[in-house]
Amino acid sequence: MPGSLGLDRVATPRLAGRRPEPEDRAAWIRWYTDPRIDEAAWPEHLRTADHAQAWLDGAIRHWERWGFGPWTVLEASTPIGQTGLTHTRVRGRPDVELGWCFASDAWGRGYATEMAREAVRVAFAVLELDEVVAFTTPGNIASLAVIERLGMTFSGEVAHAGLTHRLFTLRRA
Repeated sequence: MPGSLGLDRVATPRLAGRRPEPEDRAAWIRWYTDPRIDEAAWPEHLRTADHAQAWLDGAIRHWERWGFGPWTVLEASTPIGQTGLTHTRVRGRPDVELGWCFASDAWGRGYATEMAREAVRVAFAVLELDEVVAFTTPGNIASLAVIERLGMTFSGEVAHAGLTHRLFTLRRA
């Protein structure tokens, strides 16, 4: 049942995360299509309004099906990014992915790490998962730094969205 896990809203000292809504469309498109994103981090052909809409629609469907998913991240009441957990398949097996994307105006403030830590807490303490994965392109230096701060372990390379990605895992202590 949607929301049955009580995860519709989370908070950190500086940020709030809430279940995404169709009204988030403009914000999701703004940060996914930002021309300041480095081509090595995320190629431009994947940063379209249609892709952003598909990600938002997928996040909403994930919440409806599983009772958890990525949150729209708010600074005060302004949407500045998304962070959370989604079901995925890696190397042919089911996994739960930890992911994030933030508006360029929010970069460099530690927000991705802050909200990713909250998602890890939820994954292990609430959902009682044994492991989460994250993957990013080798050129995404900012995401690699978040992954390192979370203490994730490199697990090899995988193909995702037609690109080579570095795969990382984090196991529950």
